[in-house]
Amino acid sequence: MLDTLCPQNVSKEVFITVDEPTEAFSAKLSQIKRENVTIIVNKARTGKANALNKTFELSSGNVLLFLDADVSLPSDPDYLRKIVMDMQHTDILDIKKRVTKDKSFLSKMAYYEYLTYNMSAWLASHFMHKCPAVNGAAFAIKREVFKKIGGFKKVVAEDIDLATRAFLVESSFAYSSEVEVKNVVYSDWRKWFTQRRRWSIGQALWLKDWYKDLIKRFAKKPQVFLPSLFFLYPSVTVFVLGALIPSMWMYDGLLFFSLFMSVKFNIALPLFLVSLGTADILKVLVLSLTGFGITAAVFYGFSRKLGFNEMKLHELFFYYFFYSSLWMIILFIGHVQVLFGKKSGPGWKT
Repeated sequence: MLDTLCPQNVSKEVFITVDEPTEAFSAKLSQIKRENVTIIVNKARTGKANALNKTFELSSGNVLLFLDADVSLPSDPDYLRKIVMDMQHTDILDIKKRVTKDKSFLSKMAYYEYLTYNMSAWLASHFMHKCPAVNGAAFAIKREVFKKIGGFKKVVAEDIDLATRAFLVESSFAYSSEVEVKNVVYSDWRKWFTQRRRWSIGQALWLKDWYKDLIKRFAKKPQVFLPSLFFLYPSVTVFVLGALIPSMWMYDGLLFFSLFMSVKFNIALPLFLVSLGTADILKVLVLSLTGFGITAAVFYGFSRKLGFNEMKLHELFFYYFFYSSLWMIILFIGHVQVLFGKKSGPGWKT
């Protein structure tokens, strides 16, 4: 990351902030000898929000760029200049994020998950110019806005919370596809589950804090928010279609088919009996395939537009029917825990 940032021909300050590093990591930090790089080491853990706020106080730049430790940057000599140019027209800039697929199943699924993040950010940027959420792995914000909303708060989902407070004071939002980062994702299911459990609690606590304000904004522009929900949780399409389409339509259709077959081949009774027993199953099957077809078409269009050119239909199939459904279940459990008071605050250090 420093190999990309330090040679950039723009006025800049680079801070590396580390909370409670191991001895091995401290040894690596001591080997960094670069101009304009300030290393801040908190020997006792203060939490991400406090650490970043402390770094902000030591900085002086008008544009703040936050990068997580697990992202990598391309070797683009104009990387920071492009961000500075984009920030002339917005208050918050969400940077394009992608995952490099390897042989692991989780990395392949994360590839499509990160595509949904980019799709939602692009939609909010182009049609609303505001957004109540941001992926904190890489984003930029104007100094005056960061100071106005009070910086990061000590919550689990500190990035979404920050973006929501900026959103509620009418800060502008943009998505940049000109610059990007690559994210490291877990290939171990246990680590993945621990991360997702934390995210689910964080999102639930965030929604508990802000749902009243967000509902008011949602009511004004549901046409913008609803597509974003579809992108983030595509498998919910089946449930929506199932609720909107009456089962009686399927019964009537099968009954009509049975009557038609009776006239032609005199086999109506067996078909009719089968239709009564399988109508609901057939409805679920038809709606599932219809939902997947819609999702595949939308994802294909956005993958070409945003430069995600490694989309494969069989991988998207597993993402739609398995991965996103599993994530929705974890998310639902997290919301239930928060709703019934079992999680009133973060169970992790923040």
